[in-house]
Amino acid sequence: MSRKRMYYVVVALSICMFLGASLFNATQAEAKKITIKAISAWDKQHEGVVGDYLPYIKRANEMLEEKYPGEAEVKYIGGPEAIPMRDQPEALRAGTVEMYYGTAAYYAGIAPAANCTKLSQLTSQEEKDVGADAIFDEMHRKLMNATYLGALGSQLPFQLYTVKKVTSVDELKGKKIRTSPMYVDFLKALGATPVDTAPGDVYQALERGVVDGFMWPLVSIRGYGWHEVSKYVVGPSFYKVSHPCLMNAKKWDSLPKHIQEVLMEALRLEVIAIDTRTAEEIANEYKLLMIAGMEIIKFPAAEEKKYLDMAYDEGWKGQLKMEQEYTNRLRKLLTK
Repeated sequence: MSRKRMYYVVVALSICMFLGASLFNATQAEAKKITIKAISAWDKQHEGVVGDYLPYIKRANEMLEEKYPGEAEVKYIGGPEAIPMRDQPEALRAGTVEMYYGTAAYYAGIAPAANCTKLSQLTSQEEKDVGADAIFDEMHRKLMNATYLGALGSQLPFQLYTVKKVTSVDELKGKKIRTSPMYVDFLKALGATPVDTAPGDVYQALERGVVDGFMWPLVSIRGYGWHEVSKYVVGPSFYKVSHPCLMNAKKWDSLPKHIQEVLMEALRLEVIAIDTRTAEEIANEYKLLMIAGMEIIKFPAAEEKKYLDMAYDEGWKGQLKMEQEYTNRLRKLLTK
């Protein structure tokens, strides 16, 4: 073999070895990359998923890639189409999925006190500051093998809407109000008749007089067209929509501390963005409802206090019927 040919052979072998080593290193790096499988209780079209959860995942991944490239990522695998909603809490506990976003109402049978989030009168940051998050974490670890990262979208309140005008608490007696387990105790205390109706049937139920009104989160009824068949926005808003973000405890504990810190910082920043946007949406929603033809009914101060006292007193009583240890501890922290 000539020296020239030998030279080319050596160069070719060197290139192959270099490319092989590079490919091996890239494969090894990819194999070492931490992947966190994330799921949501609702599909991607749900306003909480598209507006809160997916932006959080995006922010977390961008921060992880910027600070620790190639080390970790959160991978969204879907909603109920991936794992049925009813099976998701158990999938989280077992580690089949590693991050969960939904509502405490969906796993209240496993961890009843988790639903205390609806009764909190604090912001997400205040909940963390007073130690409520630590209690939520303790409870989720014990009952669900999950750690509590925090709540996304926690400042949106619930509101009562009616077909006929209601100007006082007593006028709600005997009214048939579409309900969910979240506020059934409150409705019973008001003397109203709770009616369990699927969201898809609410429009028809209002139109046909099956119900006289409904309770629902503010900033979402216009999308369903329910403002067309209910004319009044009644009384003060109450409770709050709280969507916890959980992670399988074993997975969380296995993460390097610096990865944990990025995930928590991304959550903190996303909550600030969500709460700022929510405050603007709440302020605008009442104006938009009036433009849509609805009338805002404000109770006199004494009636408003009576209404809100009843909402929270009955809410806590309902929680205490289901669980006492964590509920009593949380009530002291979450009530102003």
